[in-house]
Amino acid sequence: MKKNKTFDYSQLMAHIFKIYKILGFWRPDPDMKHKNLYHCYTAFWLSLSITFMSSQVIYMYNNRKSLKEVLAALYITLTFVSILARQLTTYKAMNELKEIIKQLNRPLFQVKCQKHYEIAEETNRNQRLLYNICLFLGVSTDIFAALFPLFSKEKVILAKAWFPYDWTKPFNYFMTYIFQNAVLIWHTFVCYSIDIFTFILLVQIGIQCDILCYTLNHLDDFYFKDGILHEISLRDKLELRKDMEKFSKAMVKNLVVCVQHHREIIKLAKDIQRIKEIGIFVLFASGALVLCTCLFQLSMVQFGSVESMMLLFFSICMLTEQFLYCWFGSDVIYKGSLILQAAYNTPWTDCNSKFRKILLQLTTQACCPLNILAGGLFIMSVPVFISVLQTSYSYLTLLHSIQ
Repeated sequence: MKKNKTFDYSQLMAHIFKIYKILGFWRPDPDMKHKNLYHCYTAFWLSLSITFMSSQVIYMYNNRKSLKEVLAALYITLTFVSILARQLTTYKAMNELKEIIKQLNRPLFQVKCQKHYEIAEETNRNQRLLYNICLFLGVSTDIFAALFPLFSKEKVILAKAWFPYDWTKPFNYFMTYIFQNAVLIWHTFVCYSIDIFTFILLVQIGIQCDILCYTLNHLDDFYFKDGILHEISLRDKLELRKDMEKFSKAMVKNLVVCVQHHREIIKLAKDIQRIKEIGIFVLFASGALVLCTCLFQLSMVQFGSVESMMLLFFSICMLTEQFLYCWFGSDVIYKGSLILQAAYNTPWTDCNSKFRKILLQLTTQACCPLNILAGGLFIMSVPVFISVLQTSYSYLTLLHSIQ
């Protein structure tokens, strides 16, 4: 008998949790030291964020008769509102998310053989490159946003907003510049941490589906002990095959674990959906309008300027963010569908009727599509992203016709 390796899923979120704590976004544990001070730190950043958005809302109201001025502030305002909505829903459900991370390290979700370990390691290694690309796009946008006011021929600020003072005076301008850039950087990393955390959770659903599919495809490579599956040696496997009655009983135990595993995968998907659906819905509800207003602003500035680069990277960030949500949503659907196919690859022809009845239960259970709903209205998938692009293009065409 071979000894199982272990895979620490919580380590995948360790760097995200560090970012949460630095940003004041972490929900403190009851025994955390200086908890009240940390709450004040959280309230400070949240008040800056609300002040930033309020100044833009007032600016848009004061200039409501000018479509150009409203659009100049709208894309940032909507983006920050979307981030704030996802931040508040995530913060509210932080304890539940912590519990989900603990659940991922349960024996049922753990790797059970070398191939399982390779599946988990390879998938997460591939995702790290993607996460670094997201970080690069976000930081690049912040850099161009910081440089834009400095390279402008006129005295401008990063985001058009209303202030109860004359921001053109040197000291006031400096403080306004620091304020807006600090809030932008804070929102960038809050958005990055929320999105990457969600992506990691969606990837874990895919990994568990891959692990379950491999287990079903090689069900006779495992044996049941202490409530979980272990990899069996070739010698014991051949020995087990000699007694078909004993083999059937062993396969029944293995299949029962697979049925439990599948149920827990469905529960994991539903828990993630319940926690994240409002935030994801707000993202996609505002996504088309944010994209079209940002692209409209891009068409109004000189291409090659620092402002155009800021708007270009901002647009790419928004496109990448929404595409990845849809991509991972489609990945969950696809990998969930493979479980039904894998169920037919079990050695059911060599097993008794009890095995076949349990297998029928698994196939019936696997017939229901595994997906993530956003706001209970639409399934997160690539076709939804295409719809967002089409809607954005329609809005952009409308704005240009009005202009």
